[in-house]
Amino acid sequence: MTLSNFLRSILTILFLTAVAIPAAQAIDDADQDISKAKIEETIRSYLREHPEVVIEAITVWQKRQQLASMLPAIENYREFLERDDRTPVLGNPDGDVTLVEFFDYRCGFCRKHYGLINQLVKEDGNIRLIMKQFPILDREGVPPHSRLAAAAALAAHKQGKFEELHHAMMTSETAVTDSLILTLAARVGLDVLQLRTDMNSKQIQSSLDTSLYVGQDIGFSGTPAYVIGQDVIEGAASYEKMKKAIATARQQNKSLAQQKSGSGN
Repeated sequence: MTLSNFLRSILTILFLTAVAIPAAQAIDDADQDISKAKIEETIRSYLREHPEVVIEAITVWQKRQQLASMLPAIENYREFLERDDRTPVLGNPDGDVTLVEFFDYRCGFCRKHYGLINQLVKEDGNIRLIMKQFPILDREGVPPHSRLAAAAALAAHKQGKFEELHHAMMTSETAVTDSLILTLAARVGLDVLQLRTDMNSKQIQSSLDTSLYVGQDIGFSGTPAYVIGQDVIEGAASYEKMKKAIATARQQNKSLAQQKSGSGN
């Protein structure tokens, strides 16, 4: 649906609303004449007094269009997003809802959102949290600290200590640099020499390239970004919005399971 068609639908709803009361009055007063001009003026007056209605409608339309454009790619990459063995899984590995997070260790919003996501996962108890490295904040001519941090996290995963290093980097009050990464790695008990070797391995570099490509192909241009079932949330959304998305995805999963169960009988 185009934006013009969407707005036309909104105006139709407003038109019907504007007609409803006068039409009801017409039952008691047959002489009342409802002219098109009066109805149009009622709509214009309403929109002048409540311009947020149109803005909200456009925002909803844009969100729907964006999601519609992303879903084909998400479905195409669903296995990689939710079941890639190389990607760390936090929360409940056997949870009934999968929350995929694309993030960058140098992203201030990711770091601020870290506590909220942890709270959501802990309180729910049934969320698989998939951590997808999306180091997009590096710029030409400066050290690639985002990618170095991402590589270190995946290397820590090979030693079974992803969560420890992830937490240390996300909560550090110091900007992420190569020296800080190694300091934090040693602090959480990692074999730093092995970590540095693994960070430069073809396997980890290839994994980072793939994650970057998939995130960009889906349409993400910033962090954090989340894939939750059939929904996408970009940015540090509120706890309530994240929780609602989780509940919707859980219901969708239940409905899908019931459909599969029914078709198998």
